[in-house]
Amino acid sequence: MTSHRLALPVLLTGTFMGFLDSFIVIVGVPSIAEDLKASIADTQLVLSIYVVTYGAALVIGGRLGDRFGRRLMFGIGMAAFTLFSLGCALAPSLLVLVAMRAFQGFAAAVMLAQVLATIQAVYEGEPRRRAVLAYTTVLGAAATLGQLIGGGLLAVDIAGVGWRALFAINVPIGLAALLLVTRAIPETRAPEPVPVDVLGGGVLAGALIPLLLGLGLGPDHGWPWIAWVLLGAGAVIATAMPGVERRAAAPLLSRRLLRQRSIRLGLVATVAFYVGNSATLLGMTLYLQEGLGIGALGAGLAYLPLGVAYMATTLAARRPGAPTGPPAMLWGSLVMFASLVAAICAALAGAGAVVIALMTAGFGAGMGFAYPAIIASVLARVREGDEGAASGVLLTTTQVANAVGFALVSAAWKATGSLAASLSIAAVLLTGVAAVGLRLRSGDTGKQPSSRLEPSETS
Repeated sequence: MTSHRLALPVLLTGTFMGFLDSFIVIVGVPSIAEDLKASIADTQLVLSIYVVTYGAALVIGGRLGDRFGRRLMFGIGMAAFTLFSLGCALAPSLLVLVAMRAFQGFAAAVMLAQVLATIQAVYEGEPRRRAVLAYTTVLGAAATLGQLIGGGLLAVDIAGVGWRALFAINVPIGLAALLLVTRAIPETRAPEPVPVDVLGGGVLAGALIPLLLGLGLGPDHGWPWIAWVLLGAGAVIATAMPGVERRAAAPLLSRRLLRQRSIRLGLVATVAFYVGNSATLLGMTLYLQEGLGIGALGAGLAYLPLGVAYMATTLAARRPGAPTGPPAMLWGSLVMFASLVAAICAALAGAGAVVIALMTAGFGAGMGFAYPAIIASVLARVREGDEGAASGVLLTTTQVANAVGFALVSAAWKATGSLAASLSIAAVLLTGVAAVGLRLRSGDTGKQPSSRLEPSETS
């Protein structure tokens, strides 16, 4: 296919911005609370509302790209994300900041739902594999370096703006990327666009918003009754989703997607991987900052071995002969598991931050092989025209899994104050990733995955 040399850098710029904003703001919570005269508990909404609106809008964002054009929706999402980032930076009160973060989350969903869909539509074969590896490298960099970047910005305190720099940094980057969107990214859409399932999108958002809010509020506020009401309301609304989708002319959650074995297993692996990943990252943060009293910048530095190992293995995965597909998922998750077992033993023996940080480098190394393989297992056989929907389902699944992981670890930390408990949750979940990798490997025919469905799979 035609080489689109600038398409991937522009797409990955938006990816880095959107995912970084889930992590970079964590270190700024105390500063925001002090400056805006708010409590730490109330300021946590700045974190959770972004994840909630982002997760709720991903699937419909993917369908909008399938119908109206992925480049168009990516550009609209990036423009809105940049605008609302500026709104966050200028917010005069916590209420305004939370509102801007909600809109920023919606914008991020519209923007990021187009990235994997565009990669799936534009690239084939080896170029696609390398593009997915680059995508996962950027995700890992955003997740593992977010707190380091945030801590650095707060420490430097550019122009004395404090926490506002955490949002303002998106503005020049977003404007620069916007100038290249039309020139660099080819326009793609479904060959036979279908109507956007507005009702299905509303029901999905109506279920996800209370579910994610309940999972976010519960651990931080001692599981008050409102958290349980939100979880119950989300579960009840979710039960209406199958009936709504059966009646839809063009279902938001395509049945032909969910009937495919590789996609179903890939989504199971995604849940296990992301719950384990979020459990590890949050467990480390709580241990370093609350357990050991290390500041934000120091805690961010502790993630460097993990982040460097992750990026090194994603680069190694580009080399000919490197493990790919189900074997990479299997062996990568086993390396992550072994690293966590070593870190658990070190934590129980009373090891300090440096030793724990070095032990988790293996976790990052395993991620570099397992994560691209998980994404590939979900997207490998997506039917042409469903790229956006599949991307939205995948990313929504990651957000729900992240919220579950954060809730589990927050509860475990409050109950035990132990890093070992948090890492044990992650280790158990990673056995699920290994099991999926083994099952997919046992069914692997040795053929390269197709980017299109066989005729028997299209009904």
